[in-house]
Amino acid sequence: MFARLCRRFGRVDVDREESRVKQTKPKEACRQTSSPENILNKVQANEEEERLNRELELTTKERNELTDRLLYVTGGSMSTSPYFRPNPFYENLKIKEKEVMSLLHNLDTKNIEHREKFQELKKEINFYRNLHSRLLMDQACMKKKLVTLKQESKEVQRYLFELNRKDEDEQEKTSNLQTQQNVVSGTAGDMA
Repeated sequence: MFARLCRRFGRVDVDREESRVKQTKPKEACRQTSSPENILNKVQANEEEERLNRELELTTKERNELTDRLLYVTGGSMSTSPYFRPNPFYENLKIKEKEVMSLLHNLDTKNIEHREKFQELKKEINFYRNLHSRLLMDQACMKKKLVTLKQESKEVQRYLFELNRKDEDEQEKTSNLQTQQNVVSGTAGDMA
């Protein structure tokens, strides 16, 4: 692993034994007064450490991107990968996702059904509104007709009343004439 990192960062010429020797030196050697070379080595070591950290971050980022691409290409099935280790949290999350997706699908179908029912109810409401407005218009027309028929009825009744009165006057006149004729014929018969 260390060799791979060294090759990756271009430090192939690192002597492993030298690094081991530095690690095994007694603490007393570290307590020596720091010379400019030691300070320079510490600064270089800090810079190198920062550079390695940046490289590690970039490598991790690149690895994550490649993993994402691999997931995209394989359609999300990493279980076939030799480096795949099943994660129980991930498995639980997949189960929850299936449940949620099923619930979402059910809600979508119910939503579609309710929309269709709502559209049917809107059509029915519009039908009954139109019917109600037609009935109100018919009622208004009937009222107008009723008013005109009442007026015509009054006029006919007045006309009939007039006719009836004229007829009664005529009958009175004829009965008066008949009585007068009877009186005149009765007096003429008495005179004879």
